[in-house]
Amino acid sequence: MPGVPTSRGCDACRQQKKKCDQLRPLCSRCARLHIPCIGSGQRRYKFLGRTTAPDQRLAFSSSRQPPTSKDVQKMQLLLTNIPTASPSNITFLDATRFISALQVTDVRFDLRIYGPFFVELPRRLGRNSALDASVRALSVSFPAVQTHRYTSDMYKAYGEALGCLRAALGDAATAGSVETLCAVYLIVICQGWIGRGGDFFPSHGEAIAHMLNAAAAAKNTDWRDQFAAEVANTLLVIVLLESFSNHRINLNPILWAPGSQSIARPSREPYFTNSSTGTDGVECLRIPVLASISSYVRDVRGNIAGIRSTYYGPLQRDLARMKFLLSDPATCRDTPRHVHARRQTRYGTVLLLGLMANWALSVYDRDDTTNTTATTVGDVDAGGGADLENEANYLVDEVIHLAEEASVYRPLAASAMPAFIMAARTMLIMKHHPGEDDEAREGRMSRLVRVEELLVLYRGDFPAATAGK
Repeated sequence: MPGVPTSRGCDACRQQKKKCDQLRPLCSRCARLHIPCIGSGQRRYKFLGRTTAPDQRLAFSSSRQPPTSKDVQKMQLLLTNIPTASPSNITFLDATRFISALQVTDVRFDLRIYGPFFVELPRRLGRNSALDASVRALSVSFPAVQTHRYTSDMYKAYGEALGCLRAALGDAATAGSVETLCAVYLIVICQGWIGRGGDFFPSHGEAIAHMLNAAAAAKNTDWRDQFAAEVANTLLVIVLLESFSNHRINLNPILWAPGSQSIARPSREPYFTNSSTGTDGVECLRIPVLASISSYVRDVRGNIAGIRSTYYGPLQRDLARMKFLLSDPATCRDTPRHVHARRQTRYGTVLLLGLMANWALSVYDRDDTTNTTATTVGDVDAGGGADLENEANYLVDEVIHLAEEASVYRPLAASAMPAFIMAARTMLIMKHHPGEDDEAREGRMSRLVRVEELLVLYRGDFPAATAGK
């Protein structure tokens, strides 16, 4: 709307549409009428509305003649050349949203608890549609971890991620890539937040094991890459732990055997790796040792000697070491919260292994329920008993105490605790036998009640995923 100059007369003369001589301080008319003279000599502008056509020759006359074919062609050309708004960069938006989630420093909601490679994910976006979609689903669903409010956008992103993953798994070029492996892990996490049982695979471990075996056999991934090694180590531990109860899981030993094809390598900040320095020196959390324990539980009776050796050897040393790291005042005082939370998870894993080995020995090794040459579980200072039943009670008590202490890190940093609580619950249920005396039964039932309470507490962290369980 262009502006055009108008009269500089005073307001009184302009209002009456009289010519103003613009004398100062009063114009002649205002002086004669004895009225205030305001605005004399001021420049004013009048703005007129005007519509500009792209081409004046296209303007129709008042006779409203229909446009000719030439006019239509010119109008189409003009409309085609009008610049449109540039589309949003989806990859950039995904990276921005994920980085925003990573910037949460509260250990209770710190995504890096799932693995040190999370900080590298924004750089990997744009290479694999399954990884992009899974990162998007994780970022969109992240607010539900704190609010427990589930929106249609979360489930839409989750469903799209599942679709992209299925497509990637069906493509030979992407099925065994480290990005697709990482996408599986992210979707498993997302399912734990908002999904329901059966959304993905009947067994995550079986599917991941198949992918790991295929990736190792394909020989098209450089497992010396830091990101690839960290993803592989994390998934290997998840699968190995699940293999204790799911014997359909079969992993190729080449995955952790020394050599160029081994994908179990030390990582920058190992969470569960084959680096002893990265796991507080806990021997049982080395991937080769976990693999050995997994092979033992497939045939407990045939491997009872190996189980006994592990139970009275590295397991007890690891229990004592982790107990010290978590109870020593000087060590705890100087330990960052995120490191303390990870140590609790490591201790819980060792307790789980101890409960499993204790049960195997109590069932299949009754002729040798004590070992006079080995220290007892938990060692003397830790309050461990001398026989398997007392040791089982000690291990269950430690799980209960650990779960109570770790509750301050709920939900994410303590998300592994339900697995340890379930192991303690299973042990308490299986310890029941007809010859149980009243004192033993009372102690077992009191522990079972507390374990059930803790299980309810932790399941409340992810109500959507645990509904109906």
